[in-house]
Amino acid sequence: MNLPLLKEVLTDPDEFLSNGQLKSLALEMLELIPMEGIEGSGLDPEGIMEVVLRAAVGTTSINGVTTKTSDTPNRKTVMDWLHTLQKPAMLDAVNDILALVAMTVLDRGGSRTVCIDFMDNPFHGHPEDEDEFRRMQARDGTTKCHRYCTAFVIARGKPLTLAVEPVAGEDSKADAVERVLARVETYPFETKQILIDRAAFNGELIGVLRETAPPVFPVKTGKDSLRRKLSVNASYMTEETICEGKEHEQTYPLAVNVTYHNGDRGKSGVKRTGYAAYGLEDRTPRQVATVYNKRSRIEKSYEKFREARALTTTPSTTIRLFYVGVGFLLEQLWVVLQWAVLAAPQRGGRALPVEFTFGDAFLHGVERVLDDELGWKEKYRTNGVGLPAGYDHGLA
Repeated sequence: MNLPLLKEVLTDPDEFLSNGQLKSLALEMLELIPMEGIEGSGLDPEGIMEVVLRAAVGTTSINGVTTKTSDTPNRKTVMDWLHTLQKPAMLDAVNDILALVAMTVLDRGGSRTVCIDFMDNPFHGHPEDEDEFRRMQARDGTTKCHRYCTAFVIARGKPLTLAVEPVAGEDSKADAVERVLARVETYPFETKQILIDRAAFNGELIGVLRETAPPVFPVKTGKDSLRRKLSVNASYMTEETICEGKEHEQTYPLAVNVTYHNGDRGKSGVKRTGYAAYGLEDRTPRQVATVYNKRSRIEKSYEKFREARALTTTPSTTIRLFYVGVGFLLEQLWVVLQWAVLAAPQRGGRALPVEFTFGDAFLHGVERVLDDELGWKEKYRTNGVGLPAGYDHGLA
């Protein structure tokens, strides 16, 4: 698996990066995803992937693309091709491409802090398999979702995705994290620490995380003993136990960090936060909070992939997972191009180009090129009346 065009752009870039190059780079990635296709069809994967790419960058559906273009196959043909995707092979390819792109800018060797995240995509309709979706708090008019577990690292001030795994209905969070970390272990660097949100406050999951690296995460405050330890006015280090007397019992170092809201989100007064601080037992609670905040500061920008996710009503979890994978791949490409090709070298690092945004610059740039190549049919609604027949419009 290789990306010759991306390698050329990264190592010997032209003076300017064009929208046409952005489109070609995106397609180069997507065409590495195996798709069997329809026997006897005169099409090839490139033609299908162009439609998928246009749907992703415009956050529209396959039907929305095929009905508004003159040089694309019809919706049924495209969807028939997409239904030939095999979930294991497709998921492996997406993860392999993520790794290939990430390692163009990541140093080999050494050690890194890895962040784990769970993401929910609301689901409307009836799934093919009731076990394929998860329940979440009501959002967008539904409590059903497809859930994904991801791993990323913060490099050059931006998140690079290392791995993504779906979380099926029967999966525990520990199962999903174990699969994701197995993919992370294939990278040529060691994981020195894992940052995760409150989802980690689970004895079984803590055990899985600790097998790879010391985890750091905020704790939930439902337990009486924990609430008492957090009801203080000065920071300190202590210990606490979760799942006491049960199979997955874990005793963890607890950092209680006491600060002040100072008007943050309209709040005032004392703010108390507890962190499970494995591997940071010799640090102060404030230092533990600083370590964890590396993750929280980047969390919102990490979900930019949603801006490049094609819309669909299909119940196929394979196709839905494919669309999510496409979104992550496009975000990864944008991050790498932004840092390696467009950022201006300066003392102490590189100045990232603020104008090269994910949506308005990258995605819309690809969109404009594809609209020309796919024969986008622009239509504008008229008033149906025009000028009165006797109006002197000077055209006679």
